[in-house]
Amino acid sequence: MSAARALGAVSFTLVAGVALAGCTATNAAESPEPEPTGVAAGVVDHPEQEWFETDETTTLGDSDEEIPSEDEIPQQLHVGEIDPIGSDQVVIMAGGGLELSAQAVDPATGEVTANFTVGPGIWDPVVHPFVGESPDDPAVLAAEVWRPRGSRGAADFTISTYSGTLLEPDEIVMPDYVRTHSRWGSSAVTDDKQYFVFWDDGLYGPRVFDLEEGVETGAMEMLGCGPFTWVNGHDVYSVCEETRELVHLSIQNDGSIEEVERAEVLPDDFVSNRHVTYAMDADKALLLSANGDVFVFDFSEGLPTEPVTPIGNAGQDSGRFASSVINNTATSLAVTYTDSEIHPHSANGGDEVRLIMSDPRDLAPIADLDAEALQLRSIGGLAYSVDGATLYVQGPGSGEDEPLTLIGYDAASGDEVSRVEVPDFVGDAGHMLTPQVLE
Repeated sequence: MSAARALGAVSFTLVAGVALAGCTATNAAESPEPEPTGVAAGVVDHPEQEWFETDETTTLGDSDEEIPSEDEIPQQLHVGEIDPIGSDQVVIMAGGGLELSAQAVDPATGEVTANFTVGPGIWDPVVHPFVGESPDDPAVLAAEVWRPRGSRGAADFTISTYSGTLLEPDEIVMPDYVRTHSRWGSSAVTDDKQYFVFWDDGLYGPRVFDLEEGVETGAMEMLGCGPFTWVNGHDVYSVCEETRELVHLSIQNDGSIEEVERAEVLPDDFVSNRHVTYAMDADKALLLSANGDVFVFDFSEGLPTEPVTPIGNAGQDSGRFASSVINNTATSLAVTYTDSEIHPHSANGGDEVRLIMSDPRDLAPIADLDAEALQLRSIGGLAYSVDGATLYVQGPGSGEDEPLTLIGYDAASGDEVSRVEVPDFVGDAGHMLTPQVLE
């Protein structure tokens, strides 16, 4: 800027300032001086409040209602007892993010009888529902991750057992070094409800917590094995993919865990997968490998001694195999399929629209049901009943505005035996769970 232009700018600023000051002075002179109030500047002067006259007909009159004592309150606020999960019910998961919902549903009526709000796992939820007889019986155990500031802040890793009023779950705060693997089938609760055993991603291997004492009792590093924990009593079984072995572990009387034996019985082309299920009453495990091979491992007498071969392959030209589940009696298994070659867990994956129920001995088909036969837009989840007699399938009804529908199929014949709507279900229905019977 030249000196002349700079000087001009300064002069203009001075003139403008004088003009503004003159205008302000003129306006101030024309305005009358306010009357003094005796109140400091910035303080609002409220006139004295005039109250209405009260008598015995005025609500509350001139006195407040006396607060009753705790003994006089008929029921504490925000407290109630849960309905225990029945042996004829299933549990359906919903929600995502910082909290999840596990809802117990009666397949005969479609009624949601209990709703448990639990924390998430690292990937899938780590949730184990139990059949109960009274509200105080354990209803749901969840290994949870509570993150107050998302992935940037510290996290609390807990094992919480929900029962009773749900206000104060029995919570075990795990040490910060514990990282619970959260794929379905990677954790289990022993039938005597004493121990919770799971694969720990930070170890890498199984870790054991005593639920009664609320303390960690054992851990073992097992690189190349896991992450599945099939439990029979205090015996734990898993796979070692690298060495083609099945492995037998045992929880000792003091809660520690020790390796008992291994058996190199898996085929050379064996590959594992993310999710597995277990037939609790028959002590058999279902593993649908990533290449479609279907394995049913029999642990009723410990590890098998002869080579284990797949009972068949689940591959179908119609779509990618997705979910798989076996019933508690190991007499029926079911596999779902997508409407594309992409797994539904992928961001671009298709919907699950086909279900094949098969015999676990040789994969002989029992029933083949597509979305049209199911009368669903897609399959949201599936689970067998506690007694293994019925396969339940849930998903949105075939119409756009139809509520969640829960259908039952006979596990032996594949015939439809029940169909109900679940209008009171909260959220988007997902994974289904069979409640576990504890001793």
